[in-house]
Amino acid sequence: MVAGAGLVGCSTYSGSTLGEQVESWASSASTGGPPFWDQVGTVLADAQRVGLVEQKGGADAVRTDCVLLSNDTRAAYQLLPTPDPGLTAALDQALSTEENAATDCYGGAQGGRQLARADRERALAATGLAASRSLFDTLTAGVASGSS
Repeated sequence: MVAGAGLVGCSTYSGSTLGEQVESWASSASTGGPPFWDQVGTVLADAQRVGLVEQKGGADAVRTDCVLLSNDTRAAYQLLPTPDPGLTAALDQALSTEENAATDCYGGAQGGRQLARADRERALAATGLAASRSLFDTLTAGVASGSS
């Protein structure tokens, strides 16, 4: 679990309003990776693929995709905190849930309760990430967008 792991950094983002700072944060690729919402898109695609592999692949294939989900979730998590504490908290919760899903997925790759729990966690994480995006959109309404 990665809860709290990426929340110790302190960064300054361009912009005179909170919305501008949040937009700057999301658009920055300070870790050398893609902008934040592109990384979230990768996480969501990984989670969807895990669901497909659970239905059609063997345990080894499931584990491989669970590791990929975990790695990409951690990459997104490393981009926190945001300039807004509420957005940071929402993303922290959603990404922590996704990481728990990846861990449970890996451990339960052969099927059973742990895999079913991972499925529920992935659904909760997707809902949390969608709610976080809505909050982001609210915070940045009226700001010229550099990330979509």
